Amino acid sequence: KATEHMSKSRYITLSSSIPIYNVLLKHLENILDKNSSNFCLCSEIRAAVREGYKKLKLYYIKTDESNVYPIATSK
Repeated sequence: KATEHMSKSRYITLSSSIPIYNVLLKHLENILDKNSSNFCLCSEIRAAVREGYKKLKLYYIKTDESNVYPIATSK
């Protein structure tokens, strides 16, 4: 039984992945925001962060299209 429980815990659920996306996206937004204390001065890093932000948004939008999204985000 312990092995069965452990194997299930290896998979992230939609209800836990959405908050993770939110935290990651907010952090990347702060890196790109000139008014943020986390603003990155290096233009090369900001360019990479923009690309990462676009990729995360692409996957995040797919969670919005999910039929279980309202259930996963309700408390």
